[in-house]
Amino acid sequence: MGILLIIFLVILASIGLFLLYKIVRWVFQKKARMFGALFLIGSSILGITIHRLFFVKMEFVQSKVYPNLYLVKNEIKDRDSLNKIIKERVVEMIDNNLVDTEKRYSQNTHEAPYATLAFYTYTKSSKLYVFQDYGTAYFIDNEEDLSGMIVEDLSMYQNYKLATYNIRACKNDTTRYCGILEYYKDGYIVKTVDID
Repeated sequence: MGILLIIFLVILASIGLFLLYKIVRWVFQKKARMFGALFLIGSSILGITIHRLFFVKMEFVQSKVYPNLYLVKNEIKDRDSLNKIIKERVVEMIDNNLVDTEKRYSQNTHEAPYATLAFYTYTKSSKLYVFQDYGTAYFIDNEEDLSGMIVEDLSMYQNYKLATYNIRACKNDTTRYCGILEYYKDGYIVKTVDID
């Protein structure tokens, strides 16, 4: 059965390549068709670039299941700017009393549902792959699923963790509590900031 599927896919790919070859050959037979095709390709590339640069904005998507979990969709590539935006978001949430300041942890946990605030990169895999992790987007509407053939656990996505914010006893004054914002890259803490 598997061999038949492979043979079918090879035949399908061969037909696709043959048709592509015929179309390219037909286009390049006349200069007008060639310039028209190049114009369409150039216009498409320019349009996609303009759309990505000016119309696709970074956004924070809050999980409906874990209200302290935020997924950063269309994140910017500059890590320092991203960290600054996350810090501004945390401070804004603290100022608006959107953070449960009664939650206190003696140690920072690495599992986002138990952190005061957690920020992850928004990822979503293709539905064509049956036995693949769904991505962090799974946790917008679903709790962690540790049963079944496909396990979805937030700890599987440590490489997509951007930052966590926790409240702990201050180092200098154990009678007070301080906020600790930890930034991550590839699953490791790269920077820690105290927020009073």
